[in-house]
Amino acid sequence: MKTNYIFAAVVVFSTIVTSCNFKSDHKPSASNDYLLAATLFQQTAAEKRALSYQAYNIAKQKLDNELKKSRLTKKLAVVVDIDETVLDNSPFEAKSILENTDYPTYWNEWCEKASAKPIAGSLEFLNYAKSQGVEVFYITNRKDHLMNCTLENLQKYNFPFADTTHLLMRTKDSNKEPRREKVESNHEIVLLIGDNLGDFLHDFDGRSSNYRYNLTDSLQYEFGNRFIMLPNPMYGTWMNVLVENNPDLSKEEKIKLLKEFLISF
Repeated sequence: MKTNYIFAAVVVFSTIVTSCNFKSDHKPSASNDYLLAATLFQQTAAEKRALSYQAYNIAKQKLDNELKKSRLTKKLAVVVDIDETVLDNSPFEAKSILENTDYPTYWNEWCEKASAKPIAGSLEFLNYAKSQGVEVFYITNRKDHLMNCTLENLQKYNFPFADTTHLLMRTKDSNKEPRREKVESNHEIVLLIGDNLGDFLHDFDGRSSNYRYNLTDSLQYEFGNRFIMLPNPMYGTWMNVLVENNPDLSKEEKIKLLKEFLISF
């Protein structure tokens, strides 16, 4: 009987040790919580709305200046990005955080709802441009199969020129330069408005952070003049280059790379 007690005790002890070892070796998978502050800034910060109003107020001033100039040839145009420039997709980011999912999961479903709300100041400015005889072109990297729901979303809020002629979707790749050149064939683009530097020049795309910094410095007088920038801390080329433009990296690997770029003291 005593031997049985000893055997049972050994079994219980071994089970406890094994259980403890398993728990110590098991690490919880990384989540999307690192996007919390950025997404909450987009959704709740009055500062974010202020920055958007500021951008579009500057755009109106610059457009008024352009309208005073005499021109004899092409019609005038304003080119805008869509996502985080005229439409707010932060609910998609919120869904990604809560479900711990990544793009493109839920992206089509979100776009097809056609419920993204206008970015502060965007609708008023673009309708003002229309009232002044200036055409608006939407150059987006939403893929071509999302054309109809994107138009539905824009038309729901009465965005001007929301039609297949003025909405240029992504077809083969994300380079927007050919689409800008298409607009320039018949129009003079007086303003480019976006939340990503690739909305202004393709040379920003896929480049290192240092290259993008230096190119931005070389173009500093374009910002607030021909280039109007909207804030977007949630995603973009700026983050892609930090994680080596590699969508196959795990969250743990991405977060590790992002932390390496932090500047501390």
